[in-house]
Amino acid sequence: MKIYYQIILLIFCNTLFIQANSTDSIVAQKHLKTITVSQIRNKNNTISISPDSLVQYGNSLNDILSFFPSLENDMEGNIRLRGSDKITFLINGKPTSFLGNYRSEIMIQLPASAIGEIKVNHIPDVSQQAEGSTGTIDLILKKSQQNIPSGQVYLGTANSDRYMAGAHFGTPLSPHWKFNAGIDYKREYRKRTFLNTITSRENNIVTNEQIQDNSAIAHPQTIVGSLGSELNRNKHTFKADFSFIQMWFDRIGNIHNTETKKEMKVIRDNEQANRQYSAATFYQYTHNDQISFFTDFNYRHTTYDENNDYQRNVLRPKPNLIQDKFFIDQKNDEYELSLAGKIGTFKTGYNTWITTSTNANQKEIYDNGFYAEAQEASFNMDLNRQIHSLFLQYEKQWQKWFIYAGIRGEYTHQSVYLAKDNNRIKQDYWNLFPAFQLSYNNQRSGHSWQLSYRQRINRPVFSELNPFLDQSDPQETIQGNPYLKPEISHNTALSYHYTNRTFTFTPTLFYRNKKQTIAQITQEDMVVTYKNLYHSQSAGAELGIYISPVKWMDIRINGTVYYDEIQADKKGNKRNDWAWNTNGIVSFRLTPTTTLQCNGNYISDLQTVQGKIESRYRIDTGIRQSILSGKGEVTLQINDWFGSVKEITVIDTPTLYKRTEKSRDNRTVWLGFAWNFNINKQNNKLNLTL
Repeated sequence: MKIYYQIILLIFCNTLFIQANSTDSIVAQKHLKTITVSQIRNKNNTISISPDSLVQYGNSLNDILSFFPSLENDMEGNIRLRGSDKITFLINGKPTSFLGNYRSEIMIQLPASAIGEIKVNHIPDVSQQAEGSTGTIDLILKKSQQNIPSGQVYLGTANSDRYMAGAHFGTPLSPHWKFNAGIDYKREYRKRTFLNTITSRENNIVTNEQIQDNSAIAHPQTIVGSLGSELNRNKHTFKADFSFIQMWFDRIGNIHNTETKKEMKVIRDNEQANRQYSAATFYQYTHNDQISFFTDFNYRHTTYDENNDYQRNVLRPKPNLIQDKFFIDQKNDEYELSLAGKIGTFKTGYNTWITTSTNANQKEIYDNGFYAEAQEASFNMDLNRQIHSLFLQYEKQWQKWFIYAGIRGEYTHQSVYLAKDNNRIKQDYWNLFPAFQLSYNNQRSGHSWQLSYRQRINRPVFSELNPFLDQSDPQETIQGNPYLKPEISHNTALSYHYTNRTFTFTPTLFYRNKKQTIAQITQEDMVVTYKNLYHSQSAGAELGIYISPVKWMDIRINGTVYYDEIQADKKGNKRNDWAWNTNGIVSFRLTPTTTLQCNGNYISDLQTVQGKIESRYRIDTGIRQSILSGKGEVTLQINDWFGSVKEITVIDTPTLYKRTEKSRDNRTVWLGFAWNFNINKQNNKLNLTL
């Protein structure tokens, strides 16, 4: 199929249902399983989606994010927001190391069925952490919101031994006390191929040619659990939540590495496990509409373990068998405390976020009948980071006008300890983060607009700071940089929004300017490292159109186009290019109880510091049948109709050409069943706002 026909089909498959109510938001009826977007109003700048609103039972978090405006993602779980991958992910409103160092693996494994709502916020207010150059993506774990005992049980299965199951339950224990619990399990199948074509050059003369052919099969498994309680009594609100997420898999990889004068085959037995345990408490006292106070405390414990067993069979120039092992053991402890108060139109507060991380990498080589540690390739590294913040914000509503202004000051202390060198690298710095927003909202006419500015920061994650060679992946050696500086960004946007009962139209203009951009660089020796670039900037436009042309068909189309410019150093050498993407959903109500959806996205070529990521597209289809008088539902879902989910990355410099093609067995057919019990039909709505 030619690309032109694919794009036409993709645009046709971009829809969802919109229904207006008497307020300025648009409400989605849950039995239609839809997504909605409301008018711009006040300082609520989030775009929200409930995964339950889609016919997507078998999807991962990475799949669901492909439906959001402004977002670009790939099969590896890498996410870009308005062209930048510097995004902060939150779980239940809080940042976490769990979604830092190995975020991409979590994106493609975390089941969407465990998430109640996803919020994308381009311009968070100053009461929140300033982390995330282009904004935040908040994952709200699923919980029942009903005032009666209610919940859901679901099962699903797909080709290649894929399974999923889960249950969520909530109940009021008294008129003032609520309790929630949930558990989700998913077993996936992942067949991955990886082909590297590498040419090294010196003075325009080819010095080496290399082909790396890799294939691997794994069955990743994920468990997500949560417990929560909320007590509302007079002017007091208490909340307590506990959650855990565990992911693990064992895969066997086969790698064939051919060079001009060398050849080797590698068998890699790779085991990985990711875990996070989180506990949070919250208290709020509300004296009246003008005066309130709140405090919350969060603790998060995250671990990452990786075991590698290699058999390297050297074929040329001299046959040899090399056996070695490589182990990674990482632990993170995070403590976060917030105190804040509101008096009239002012809100002020204090926040501290302390992170302690330890990393131990050990390599062992087989020799004379036993494995011995290779001291030169083993290392330990510790990271301690403390962020202390004060903020003050002001907001005021004058009829149709709303103004918001705020300032956040952050002091950061960072210490990187390298045990092998007995070296401690410290950084201490202050930052001020101003914010401004002006909005106009005419509910009667349906018109609104908003002008906003935010300054944000992106601090390097643990793996970007590690200066020792990480050779756990035979395809790629990584070496971090402990002297990396934080990336500072200035974000400005102008948005317009029009809505009526059947139509919504939202164009946005945005501009982002970044200093000290943190970039990944592949060196001539094929070692991947990180450095601060001098300057980069992006400017673009977004357009969202939501329409219901007939009663049985609904359409949503989102598109983004932007210009990206990168300047690596003060000499003024620049790379620049245009990029664009579109995504959406088509919804057909075949009967009052049957919904058919077609989802798709297309992403153009994307510029990188040293080359580009080639264009890609994807189309999925799902159908949902309501049964048991609306209490149950059966879904059938087909992902990646054309087998188009692949990624091609090109690095092209005077001394290095590298083409990487990755593909995955992503064409799946999911069959799912869900039973919702004790649902109050009169309150059976999802209110999702922008």
